[in-house]
Amino acid sequence: MKKILFVSTSNLDSNNYSGDAIRALNIINYLRKKNIVDSVSLSNDGVLYTKKNLNIKKNKNYYFKKYNFFLRLYYAIISLLKLKPLQLGFFYSKELEKFIKINHKNYDTIIFHLTRGGQYLPKNFKGNKILEMTDLMSNNYIQTRNNLSLFNPLFYLYSLEAILIKKYEKYCLNIFNKIILVSKKDLKKNLNVNRKLKFISNGVLLNKKIYKHTQSNYKIIFIGNINYLPNKLACLNFAKNILPLLNKQNPEIKFHIIGEISSINKLSFYFFKNVKFLGKINNLERVLSYSICGISNLKIATGIQNKILTYASYGLPILSSMQSSKGIQHLIPKKDFIIFEDNQDLVEKLIFLKKNKSLSEKLSNNSYAKINKLGWNNTLKKYSKII
Repeated sequence: MKKILFVSTSNLDSNNYSGDAIRALNIINYLRKKNIVDSVSLSNDGVLYTKKNLNIKKNKNYYFKKYNFFLRLYYAIISLLKLKPLQLGFFYSKELEKFIKINHKNYDTIIFHLTRGGQYLPKNFKGNKILEMTDLMSNNYIQTRNNLSLFNPLFYLYSLEAILIKKYEKYCLNIFNKIILVSKKDLKKNLNVNRKLKFISNGVLLNKKIYKHTQSNYKIIFIGNINYLPNKLACLNFAKNILPLLNKQNPEIKFHIIGEISSINKLSFYFFKNVKFLGKINNLERVLSYSICGISNLKIATGIQNKILTYASYGLPILSSMQSSKGIQHLIPKKDFIIFEDNQDLVEKLIFLKKNKSLSEKLSNNSYAKINKLGWNNTLKKYSKII
């Protein structure tokens, strides 16, 4: 049994549908089965997340409240002046840094969650140093920049951050014993092949298959944090360019979005009809009935899309963009899910899927059969050897 500290700059909330939070929580819970794992994280509201079945005496959860926006912006500017990624400053906390400096000697292994978490590694820590990088953010920012207009100020912000974070990712190769990624996709473009790199895929919670094809199915499902720009752009594109074409053929079809969204981002969808926000939901089973399918229409995507695994875990047929599908290692196109090429292709395949019971049930059954072999306990087994 080892003593492990898990450090995250994410809000580890059980209702957080962001892929990084889901992965972090499952890693912590998996490692706690045979080890003592304390966690520290940044929180929006100061509410501490704990699983009821955990032994709190042995597995402690510490939280540090995130700074307000202006203080976070100040530290981001300081980080930029040091030629470091803006996100390091934006997710910086003096209190969290102080906690790790004081307590790091109590642990055999420290796992730092996401690249931005690497800034908290104490220089004098002698134990096992692991960076749960998950995805290559430099690649994500390059894709984001390429999908923005030259007249959009964010184009230049993402261009700058892509350069800085790529440099920092390479720096992390030197200071950590192991770096964990979920996918080998696009790796050669960003980091050299290195023995320190380990690949541990995402898993999924195993759920009851609920999909049934009926003529009255009317929902198209999107799951994700809409405050995350790639998800927001994907949903806006669907609401603006896809849904109106679908409604010309079938006015009953509605777009249901499940996940966190700010009031400001929700305003972006104000004038679109048949778009419904369900927010963060504990029990997805009750809202996925009468669904046509789940979609992952992202143009900006790295690693594995957890939304795709979630759809499959309930037996929902899946339609995916080419970019979203690149990280999928376990499902086969045409057999387990459908890839669409552009907006018009997506419209045609959605209409066909709604009408075609045979294809819908084939996709549902095939993906569900495979996904039930990808529970978190199976996918995270490699972690036992790394720690």
